[in-house]
Amino acid sequence: METYKTASGLMRAYRVGGARVSLVVGGVEERGVGAYVVISEYIDESLISDQLASELGIAIEDPAKGLWRLGGESLVRGSEERLLQA
Repeated sequence: METYKTASGLMRAYRVGGARVSLVVGGVEERGVGAYVVISEYIDESLISDQLASELGIAIEDPAKGLWRLGGESLVRGSEERLLQA
């Protein structure tokens, strides 16, 4: 358990190391990268940092609309809702 300073005050969260994160696009899994997972009791959605987005090759086109692409590609993609499988 760690305490983080946020714009709305202090927040407690769990920080777990040793995770592997992969991007799955069109049913194809890209290479995995190492990451820390931070779990908050107040947030119910997944967020990624700018560092993780960069490692995965994600280029943000329009964050409000959920539009992104893979670096080097011209195809702009939209956000997808999927259940995470453990």
